[in-house]
Amino acid sequence: MGDAGRRTLLLVNLASIMERADEALLPAVYREVGEALRATPAALGALTLCRSAVQAACYPLAAYAAVRYDRARVVAVGAFLWAAATFLVAVSDSFAQVAVARGMNGIGLALVTPAIQSLVADYTDDSTRGSAFGWLQLTGNLGSLIGGLFSIMLASTTFMGIAGWRIAFHIVALISVIVGILVRLFAMDPHFQNVGRGTGRGKQLFRKPAWSEMKDLVVEAKAVIKIPSFQIIVAQGITGSFPWSALSFAPMWLELMGFTHTGTGILMITFAVASSLGGVLGGNIGDYLARRSPNSGRIILSQISSASAVPLAALLLLGLPYDPSTSFLRGVVIFIVGLSISWNAPATNNPIFAEIVPERSRTSIYALDRSFESVLAAFAPPVVGYLAEHAYGYNPVTSGVGTTSIARDRANAAALAKALYAAIAIPMLLCCFIYSLLYRTYPRDRERARMDTLISSELRRIELERSQGRGEYYQGEDVAVIDIEYQKELLDADYDEKTMMLHKIEQSCGQNQIPNWKELLLRPLCSSTPPPPPRSSKRLRPPPVAAAEEMARGSDDAAAAARRRWTLVLVNLASVLEKADEVLLPAVYKEVGAALGASPTALGSLTLCRALVQTACYPLAAYASARHDRARVVAVGAFLWAAATFLVAVSGTYLQAFLTCSRCVARALGLGGLVGQMAISRGLNGIGLALVLPAISSLVADYTDDHTRGAAFGWLQMTCNLGSILGGSFGVLLAPIAFLGIPGWRLAFHAVAFVSAALGALMWLFAADPRAKPKGAGAAASAAEEARELLGEARRVLSVPTFQIVVAQGIAGSIPWSALNFSAMWLELVGFTHWETSVITGLYLFATALGALFGGLIGDPVSRRFPNTGRIALAQISSASALPLGAVLLLALPNDPSTGVAHAVVFFIMGFAISWNASSTNNPIFAEIVPEKARTTVYALDKCFEAVFASFAPPIVGVLAERVFGYKPVSSDTSVDTDRENAAALAKAVYTEIAVPMAICCVTYTFLYCTYPRDRERARKELLMASGDQLGEETTDSEASAARTREDEESSVSSLNQRLISRGE
Repeated sequence: MGDAGRRTLLLVNLASIMERADEALLPAVYREVGEALRATPAALGALTLCRSAVQAACYPLAAYAAVRYDRARVVAVGAFLWAAATFLVAVSDSFAQVAVARGMNGIGLALVTPAIQSLVADYTDDSTRGSAFGWLQLTGNLGSLIGGLFSIMLASTTFMGIAGWRIAFHIVALISVIVGILVRLFAMDPHFQNVGRGTGRGKQLFRKPAWSEMKDLVVEAKAVIKIPSFQIIVAQGITGSFPWSALSFAPMWLELMGFTHTGTGILMITFAVASSLGGVLGGNIGDYLARRSPNSGRIILSQISSASAVPLAALLLLGLPYDPSTSFLRGVVIFIVGLSISWNAPATNNPIFAEIVPERSRTSIYALDRSFESVLAAFAPPVVGYLAEHAYGYNPVTSGVGTTSIARDRANAAALAKALYAAIAIPMLLCCFIYSLLYRTYPRDRERARMDTLISSELRRIELERSQGRGEYYQGEDVAVIDIEYQKELLDADYDEKTMMLHKIEQSCGQNQIPNWKELLLRPLCSSTPPPPPRSSKRLRPPPVAAAEEMARGSDDAAAAARRRWTLVLVNLASVLEKADEVLLPAVYKEVGAALGASPTALGSLTLCRALVQTACYPLAAYASARHDRARVVAVGAFLWAAATFLVAVSGTYLQAFLTCSRCVARALGLGGLVGQMAISRGLNGIGLALVLPAISSLVADYTDDHTRGAAFGWLQMTCNLGSILGGSFGVLLAPIAFLGIPGWRLAFHAVAFVSAALGALMWLFAADPRAKPKGAGAAASAAEEARELLGEARRVLSVPTFQIVVAQGIAGSIPWSALNFSAMWLELVGFTHWETSVITGLYLFATALGALFGGLIGDPVSRRFPNTGRIALAQISSASALPLGAVLLLALPNDPSTGVAHAVVFFIMGFAISWNASSTNNPIFAEIVPEKARTTVYALDKCFEAVFASFAPPIVGVLAERVFGYKPVSSDTSVDTDRENAAALAKAVYTEIAVPMAICCVTYTFLYCTYPRDRERARKELLMASGDQLGEETTDSEASAARTREDEESSVSSLNQRLISRGE
């Protein structure tokens, strides 16, 4: 890895930080946003759903952008988009405006995440990818920590009449813009590192017309979806991401328990730090286990992480008393939870995604994964809100902030905790079981992808040597003699290339025998008799020329490494901001609900709106990543989600013309008043998020190999969790304050929007897509042809059994994550202050970051030690842990702010244990079960499917809290007892959305044991066969070219002889 690669990885991690910070802003100030927008927990959850829906819908666009354009620039564009969306959230004054802005935010986030992940994967190898993804998750969690803490601390303040949560959004938006600029300027996509350096002929091979690339992307997506390991990881991710989305209510839960904004921010920071460390730990452990047990190490690690969420969440949400005096104990539990549940993505999912598909398909597989997972995960906050209100007796606040009571907040905290645990335990169990299926599918899919990559690399080497040989042809002094010797040299080179190809194919296949029909295809490559060696090669390559060529190659390699580092850094930064923007609204659910007069169901519907739009845009993201530079796709996504976030921030304040349109749309959607306007903004946010995530994942997968992909995805998930920390804490801290008459939660949206826009600019300028494509290419095929190719690729990806299983798992597993968006609201209802809520939720997010990194790190060595089962077992452990941990957190712990330490400890443990799946299993498996070119498609499809279901989690939480558990909306006669009752109802609703999906997720993983090895081997064999076919075509072309050359020479000689004869006569 050169300077460019290190710089790119640094910038990618910065982008991941801001992405997660932007994502965490809203959940951290759920209470303030709910009060400002008069929104219930369900309505606040709907904001996250809105963003997730748009994000899931835009993941195909992110995949297309990452494939066609420089992924570093895609990340930059995504940062700009989410920064703009965050700013819009900061200036929004109604629920509909915030929803629209959050929807726009999803576009930027969709662009960023797949590009970041694929860049990380491309810049790492199989032995270090888990660690890289672990660091990415660590930075993401740091972003969540920063965003959540920042918003929580600013939530209770005002500046020049501006609410603190609005200031937080403004600041995050500004920083996102800066990060986008840095990514655009300094990050480098390894696919584009050689653009402009090749010959004219080489340039013509890089870029196809838009429609042709779209068709290729569709074909690639189809191939990715067909990979069994991808299917299983997506199925796991769908369930495994549900608890993470549900935890967006953690700040609200802490504040309901009696924690101050400061205490909430500290606890959320603790969780975010723990999850970040868990991502790094999981990624490194995943790499180690992948080396020791390549077929099962990563899987086992993910199962451990997911299974640990069940007891840890139970301790945190149910076991600890609802008393702010227990803040230390709650902080410890939150730290443990975050540390243990965050391994899956970096240790297993992301590395496996990069291993089961060829390098060219990494963006597609990450985009598909994000698309599938985010859909269902976006439903977690609404589900948590519904469970809290309708199942566990949450009573929504119907008027101002000061009308609540301690008893009512504690009751609401208890209800919210139960709902959160339901949304954590069930999906985590399902996630853990689904991972078991990878033991069979992952080894096969990985081997198939390796063979595909081997053949592609050999073909690239052969083409490079031949192009150099053509240039050397004209370097000699005696043209006639050199021509004769060159012909012999060409024949020798052809023979050596054929022999080397067959030798490498035999070695790569190992004990796997190539079928007879493949032998027939390979036989023509060695049918000719080798010619004698050339008389002399020195005349063709003088020493000074050879030395100069060596120096040029060394300089190119250094530049490529530098671009790789910068791209990965910017991709991680984009991931940070994407996640921060995503969690920003849930962090201020309470404030938004109070401001909009929205119930938990209405708040959850905001998340549902965003998730649905995001899901609908994932095909667009895949197309954009396939047709354009993935780095720029991420940049565009950042710009989009930044714009949507800005719309949320300015709703009802500055954009009066926009408000008129948003009101009309809101009425058409059946969303009345302020809630409907914010829902539209959240839906717009989902477009940007959908563009970013598949491109980030495919970039990470492309920059890593099978043995390091888990660690790389662990770092990516860690940066995402850091983004959650930043966004959630930022929103919670800014929620209680005001600046210049602007509420703090609006300031938080403004800040996140600005930072996202800055990050988008950096991605556009500095990030680089490793897939080399010249600037002038792209005129041969139309957009319709590329769309058909993209559809074909999507069909192939969908037909992969492993992909189907992973998607099924991801659908269930993503619901608890969305439901946890109510965690901040639940904490505040329990009685925690904004600061205490910020601390607890931040600790949880940090734990998820650490867990994700740990999952990625441990997934790699486990996969090396147990290549067929390691990653699956890890995912099952991680998902299964959500059930007991969620029960402890939401049901066992008392709804008392005095138990803040216990809540924090349980939060940390759960965050660490349930966050392994993506980095340790899902993303790595996606990269292994599809060709490289289909990776963006596989990630986009995965995110699309998962985001659809996950986006319903917040509204369901709200409905359960209101309709099932007795949540009572906040009114003028609210009291502490009422808040406690609402907390209890919300806790029950959240736990319902955690336990059931996690259990399904764990069970679904079991099917991967059968499908993953086969799909991995199939992908590798397809790689070998595709390379063999291409080699045969190149050999035929070279022979035809040589024959034409001889004919031309004979014709010239004949013409010369005729002229001489004529003159003689």
